[in-house]
Amino acid sequence: MLVLLGSAFISPYLFSHSVLPPDEDPVGLEQTVHKVKVFPNPSDGRFKLSFEYNGKEKVSAKVFDITGKQVKNISKDLVTGEASVSATVDLESPSSGIYFVRIEWGSKMLTKKIIVR
Repeated sequence: MLVLLGSAFISPYLFSHSVLPPDEDPVGLEQTVHKVKVFPNPSDGRFKLSFEYNGKEKVSAKVFDITGKQVKNISKDLVTGEASVSATVDLESPSSGIYFVRIEWGSKMLTKKIIVR
């Protein structure tokens, strides 16, 4: 099922779990993923993902287009430090538009939006 948002159809699956406002962590909600940054935003399809992670579950990350189609699985590109995780992402000649980076750990999920010009 796709939902009409303005003049674009988006998949509600992208937002079926928690979604945080840009550059904000929820107040009073215990999170194991903090300070998520996707930059530069807007991007040319090459960007960096970074966040703090203090959990024990395996972390995965994927990029989806506005229709909900997976564009890239970046889980294998995640570099884990003592309390941080980062990845350098290259979407390899993407179309201009809105994309979503989805981070998953355990049964939790967080989605960030990125614009590609």
